[in-house]
Amino acid sequence: MYNKKKIKILYKIKKNFKKYKYIYFINIYKFNSDLFYKFKEDCYNNDIKLMNVKNTLLKIILKKIKKTNLFKILINNTFIMYSNNINICPIIIKKHKIYIDNQSYPSLKAAYLNDYVYFGEKNLNKLIHIKSKEEYLFNILLDLNNIFSNLILNYKNYYNNKILNIVTTLKNTKNEQNK
Repeated sequence: MYNKKKIKILYKIKKNFKKYKYIYFINIYKFNSDLFYKFKEDCYNNDIKLMNVKNTLLKIILKKIKKTNLFKILINNTFIMYSNNINICPIIIKKHKIYIDNQSYPSLKAAYLNDYVYFGEKNLNKLIHIKSKEEYLFNILLDLNNIFSNLILNYKNYYNNKILNIVTTLKNTKNEQNK
């Protein structure tokens, strides 16, 4: 591979590492062309960038961004899935899962999200159900909104009843005075 082409690929990978929040490293080594086409189409439809990278180039980038703990995944082919949706990649991986020679493909090598690294296929289900910081914040705000709405309704009902009781009492006293 020419040096200019390598530099261009390195730049592209580094740019994607900055652009996307969630990065998944997978192995789709045994996919045939039909399976790969369907997988790639699903990635495209869900706004996932899929990229095949030589392990030597990936090693250079991982060293530059100080993620040397990911070196152990650099075996066989490595495809990178970039996304800004936290759990769409593991959902697609699971959706396209097939078993060839007693191994599953696509197989998750590692996932890098929220400054944590998840290694191996054993974390796939965990990654499907993980929520982003924004989702947690939204759920907290939604719960607080419900609590405050109920509190305001209860106070409103309480004071409406108080006012109604006062008006009724005043009306009754006025009627008694008129008799």
